[in-house]
This record gives sequence, structure tokens and C-alpha cells, in this order.
Amino acid sequence: MTALTHPAPQRPRSRSELRHRTQAGTLRRIRRDVYAPHDVDAPTHQRHQWIRDALVAAVGNQQLDGVVAWEAAAIMHGGRTLYEPATVDLVVDWHPNGLRRRRGAPERTASRALGPLDRRLALSARPLVRHTYELAAQDVVELEGCRVTSLLRTTEDCARFLTPERALAVVDSLFAVAAGAGSRPWDRREQVNALAHGFRQCLLERLSERPRQRGVRQARAVVAAATPWSQSVWETEVRRLCLVSGIRAPEPQMPVRTGAGTRYVDNGWWEARRGHETDGEVKLVGDRALALERITDRDLEIEAAGVRLLHSSPAEVQQGAELVEALREFLPVTLCEERPVLALMTKQERRRAGYF
Repeated sequence: MTALTHPAPQRPRSRSELRHRTQAGTLRRIRRDVYAPHDVDAPTHQRHQWIRDALVAAVGNQQLDGVVAWEAAAIMHGGRTLYEPATVDLVVDWHPNGLRRRRGAPERTASRALGPLDRRLALSARPLVRHTYELAAQDVVELEGCRVTSLLRTTEDCARFLTPERALAVVDSLFAVAAGAGSRPWDRREQVNALAHGFRQCLLERLSERPRQRGVRQARAVVAAATPWSQSVWETEVRRLCLVSGIRAPEPQMPVRTGAGTRYVDNGWWEARRGHETDGEVKLVGDRALALERITDRDLEIEAAGVRLLHSSPAEVQQGAELVEALREFLPVTLCEERPVLALMTKQERRRAGYF
């Protein structure tokens, strides 16, 4: 996720400084011999990034054994996440006698002694999660001095094991990495689409080799819906909300020819001459008043070309149901009669829709 950065405090140079800063609250112990900067004034996403960076550095320094996987691996490959992950997932070798338990803090209740809900919350709060499954030699690469799952394997794992909204956001961004959709990808549309098609076929072939395994049904839906054209995770989330709500999937980065040149709408329905724009902070970097003026001028150009626009903020996109209602009012009824893609629904969305 693109976000404004907050400068990290300097790393300690000695054990005494480490102890002093931990007591002062400017350093946080993550696990044995792994510490991350801490600043109560830093935003949550920045604190999560410091924790992730500290754990990844520990893997690179061989303090932790395993292969960095899932969202942490996606970020190392250049991908984006819907939310800044506070967890680093590691794939470790099989242990025939199980993983050895370490003695925990005396005041801490063991997770297995908690109730179902409290146990899920406790496990989700762990900064480091180990998974035991086999990785082929070609599924592991080295990045930044760490062993990391390959781009293809990372995409497959994220599509299978993350919740649907997080999965599609990550996979979209990894498709963009695989297809080379970096700066000004519109000038290379055919090349980007061809590379994305090849990447999709490779993923579908891998999934076909794992029938009836965990997460494969969701992964097929995620890979089928993925595109290299989304420029932000919130654009992806708007598209996913459409897919699970029976609204026809929009075209990401829909081109509109205006008198001032071609403009690209975040998500659009050309047949209805409608478009949706997600207004994140990245569009307002620099002089805010000037940025707002540019956005207004651009909107006028697009609407003069016959395309109506609906704007939403990331906070409004996160509301989900409210955005879907706004889209239903904005779009023709004929675009809101599709079959929902159930495999991309979150548990809460399934419950609200009455599927369980």
C-alpha cells in the first residue's frame, strides 16, 4: 500500500543502549534478539512496516530459519498490499517430530487455552507465522539477502491462502510486476497484456496440479479476475466489490479521448459511459490546492467527452456495502444483473448475502 513514510529512529549500537531504549519505549522487542523501532506518534502502517523490516532482516542475518512468503514476499517483489501487514510468514522445512515449543512469558496465556474467538485473535496478532509445506527448488529465490518464494509461487500462495480482498489486491499488483506494467504502461498495452496472459496461464496450470487442495477454488477465481492495470489496491477493491455484488466488472484504466489528450479512468464501463475514480492521498501529493484543481480540470475534460464520473475515497471504498449501493444508483440496471462471484466474497459478505 502506498503511504507517506515516517522516519525510523536510529538503530541501537550496544546492549546498554538497547536496554535503555526498550525501557524508554522507543524500541520494541518483537522476539528474542529481534527489535523494531517504536514511535507512538507514527501511523499504524509505519509501525507494521518497521516490525516487518526487522523480521525480514533477522531472516537475512540467519537469526530466523525459513523462506519469506505471502504478503511479505509480495512486497519484496515490488507488489502492494491492501493493508500494511504486521506479520511475516515463513515457510519452514517439515519436522517429523513437530515444532519444538519454547517456554513463553509467565504472564501470557497459551493460545491453546483460549476460547475459539480469543485464540483466532491471538494467532492473528503474531508478528511471525511459520508454515510447513514443501517448496520446489525453483520456487525459492534470493532477494535482499533473504530466501524468498519466487514471484510465481508468491502469487499462487497469496491467491490461495489470503482472504479474498487481500488476495486480489496483492495478486493484481504482482501481475503488474510480472507484466512490467511500471511507468506509463498504456504505451505498451499489447505487450503488457501478452505478458499478463502468459503469467495467468502459468498460474492456472500450477493450480490444476493441486485438485481439491486448500484455497484452490478461491485462487482460480482470484487469478481469473486479476489484471496488471490497477494502479492502486483501492481500485482493485472497487472491482472486487463489483464482482461479488453482481455488477459487471469494470475496465481498469479505461481510456477516454478528450480535447486535451487521452485520459485514463480508474475503473470504467464504456458501454454506459460511466467511470469511477478512487481519490487516494497519492493524487494529492504536493500542493493540495493545485492537485485538486488538476483533478477538477481533468474531470471536466472527461465529462465533456461524454463520460460521467463517480468519486469515492479509500475510506468509502472500505465501507463496501455503501459503495455498492452508490454504484447501483449510478449505473444502468442492465450492468447490475450479473451473477456474483462467490469465491471472491469475504465471510462477512457471504453472511450478509445469506449464503451461510
